[in-house]
Amino acid sequence: MLVSCGAYADLAPGTGIYGTRHDFTGTGFFTTVSGLPIGLCTICHTPHSAFTTSLLWNQKMTTAIFTWGDVTETTGHTTLPSSARHGSSTKCLSCHDGTVSVGDTAVFNGSVGGVSATYPAGTLVTRIAAGLYGIGHNGNMSGNHPIAVPYPLNTTSSTYNGITTGSSVNLNEFVASPSVVKLYSDDGSGNISPGPQAGKTGIECSSCHDPHNRQVQDISFLRAKISGSTQADGYLCLQCHIK
Repeated sequence: MLVSCGAYADLAPGTGIYGTRHDFTGTGFFTTVSGLPIGLCTICHTPHSAFTTSLLWNQKMTTAIFTWGDVTETTGHTTLPSSARHGSSTKCLSCHDGTVSVGDTAVFNGSVGGVSATYPAGTLVTRIAAGLYGIGHNGNMSGNHPIAVPYPLNTTSSTYNGITTGSSVNLNEFVASPSVVKLYSDDGSGNISPGPQAGKTGIECSSCHDPHNRQVQDISFLRAKISGSTQADGYLCLQCHIK
């Protein structure tokens, strides 16, 4: 979850979580669970009694059904998903959609809500909870880049999350095989794996964001730059889109 701090812009890219907005140690937001301190990693992962063995995930999952405002598909007629709960995006949205308390974790002892937390007024934590800032607040994904949707790897249609590339998508307007963003594959049974596969490739929140590492000099964990003019200068949008 994001917190408010003015020092993050001074961090060098690629230096991990320490000192970033995903570092809750020393913030005063969290105290201890059963006498054990909150560590750098254990707000999201725990070595014992995790909610799921996959990634030893520690945060309660979102159960929101997502809508995209007044549209149900892209201009290329790719259907927009009502659920992002089977891929990596479900983990991002468990904090960022404002439907799950940041304290609904199982640090060490597997107890939901076991973290003692306070959220100072005006921080992004309280703003997200109030719906003033966040992604998909209460399931409303209006105005956000689609996630859990297919990506046309090698300019070929894909099926991902039960969704097939739309009939009017111009496949030649997509980078054939992106190297900067992170793509995922779906085996057709809802099992999502990192890495692309022909006909089964899609994108998630972590395609553009790396929650563990600030890659460039910004504060959004982006895998490429938020400003620029060309793919070569690292402009994020052009890592996928040919425009």
